Amino acid sequence: MSSNQPRQTKAQRREAARLKAKELREAEARRARRNTIARRSFIGGAGVAVAGGLGYLVYLGVDAKKNPKSSKFPAPSEGLATAKANQGGIPKQVLSDASWTYGEGAALDTVAASAPVLDIYFDYSCSHCAQFEGLHTQEINQLLSDKKITLALHPCKLLQQEWTSVVMNAMGVVLDEAPAQSLSFHNAAFEIFSQAIQTKNQSNMTVEGLVAAAAKVNVPKEVSAKFKAAVDSDKYGKWVKLGDEAFKARELEGTPTVFFKGEKVDLNKLQTPTSLTELVTGSTPTAQPSPQPTQQG
Repeated sequence: MSSNQPRQTKAQRREAARLKAKELREAEARRARRNTIARRSFIGGAGVAVAGGLGYLVYLGVDAKKNPKSSKFPAPSEGLATAKANQGGIPKQVLSDASWTYGEGAALDTVAASAPVLDIYFDYSCSHCAQFEGLHTQEINQLLSDKKITLALHPCKLLQQEWTSVVMNAMGVVLDEAPAQSLSFHNAAFEIFSQAIQTKNQSNMTVEGLVAAAAKVNVPKEVSAKFKAAVDSDKYGKWVKLGDEAFKARELEGTPTVFFKGEKVDLNKLQTPTSLTELVTGSTPTAQPSPQPTQQG
């Protein structure tokens, strides 16, 4: 089929090829420039991110020097907090780090003269804490009775379970209005949780369950009758938050955490019902007699 367009000469075809090649080279150059700009932008952005990160680290360092840890959260090695929290939403006998103490038997807010401090950090929803409590309650009570320790209890809501808030609101009522029964109620609250774990039945983990437990440890009915209102209004919510704040400020990692004389205790060494007593008194575990072979008659 014939074409109306005149056929290009050899010189014209050569010139067209030259122009096409030039166009391709210019397009490639433009693409290369775009890539270079993009790389520079990326590197620049990364540089800003790194600089920003370094600035943040420097800021933290400077800020930490200007604002040392508050004295309301002394390190365990520094002993007990010396001031009360003294604010609404926190039981009146609770210290500035959310803890409360026993030193004269079950007497709240007391310290045993010259006796070392046993600090226990716990969460009312922690199964390991419940196990620890069940194993050592009897010997802790005996150590308190003998004035061998001052017990400092440090609550937190590490596991973020609602049961912890429920118990702490009820516990707040008891600390404020029935302090003589507070340690027994603390133990009773853990017993509810232990039973729930063992039976796989949580039906007793309620305000009513706490009221029933309170009755068993002689908390007056007029006091336990206030549990529901305290829980419904989250009356002691500030106390829960303070406990978490203290736990984080001390950079603790899990519950239970135990300190004795300001030093962290290896929980593997607290696996028997007398191991705390042995720790406190410095005695060694009593060796159990080995079974004797049966004598043949």
